[in-house]
Amino acid sequence: MTDETRLVEMLTRYVGGDCTPEEVRQLSARLERDSAACDLLAEILTQGVAVREFAQAYSEPVQRPDRIPQPWLGWFAWRPLTAAAAGLALGLFSASVVFGLSATSLGNVMTLLRESFESGPAPLVIGVPIEAGEWSGDYSEVVGEQQGVKPGTGMKMLRFVRGDFEGRSIPSSHSSDVFRLVDVRPFRSEFSDGGAVVQLTAIFNAVAFPEDENFCATLTIFALDASLVGNEKVRGENVLSTESLAYSRSSKVVMDRDPATWQKVSNELRLPSDTDYLMIRMGMSNDTKSKSKRRDSFAGHFADKVQLVIARRAEIPVP
Repeated sequence: MTDETRLVEMLTRYVGGDCTPEEVRQLSARLERDSAACDLLAEILTQGVAVREFAQAYSEPVQRPDRIPQPWLGWFAWRPLTAAAAGLALGLFSASVVFGLSATSLGNVMTLLRESFESGPAPLVIGVPIEAGEWSGDYSEVVGEQQGVKPGTGMKMLRFVRGDFEGRSIPSSHSSDVFRLVDVRPFRSEFSDGGAVVQLTAIFNAVAFPEDENFCATLTIFALDASLVGNEKVRGENVLSTESLAYSRSSKVVMDRDPATWQKVSNELRLPSDTDYLMIRMGMSNDTKSKSKRRDSFAGHFADKVQLVIARRAEIPVP
């Protein structure tokens, strides 16, 4: 039995309340040092409990047998499903994972992605991704505190670097973009009648920059059918905007010059009923008017706390 298989088995048994005290002790130690194990626990919680059960767990604490001590959970207080419903299993470790969330003020809301760049592989720099579950785009990197900018949450954040990517130099580029493809087919029942909206939020920051320079942050959501996924065609110029089922771009948020403040950007899109995937894009543009300055370099610009949610929302009635 491989180490990964053994871990999956132990986490599954823990969720079911079947671990011995010694196994819980071993698992506690593993989770404290292994962020990948934390991610896996969050995924198992997601896959093992339906969305509506999360809502029930949120409002009615699940009682766990007293025979299993769980010191590492602390204030989770024997309620792992409650923690999952509230997103705490994810938030505690600031991990990137897809999971369900219910019982909010908006009704039935599901969180499709929450990312604080605390764990997982570094973003690829090969342009638009053609596979789900990975960040890719222009040159970027995951960093800790830099140049007076502290991460918005946790210890790490995404840093925009340049306006091009491996194999393609774009001297005229004045924006740096990072993408992620999200599979929404498991949630199609929520939007097959056109009654659901997705919302993408993220926070952005920048080091202090000269008065004659100007930078803006944007978020874009593209609804795609499966034909573009795994297809190099999606990397072509303007293909996302011309071949998507629908797309929406946020208003530009002008970056201030205060590295102590994070600025929130938000965007929404009503999903077409035949949507298979969402492509999300975080962009930082250099809108400096002076042509004598480089516009394809972004040495001190950052993003953090990315969240993508879906909820049912009625359309505005038209008389």
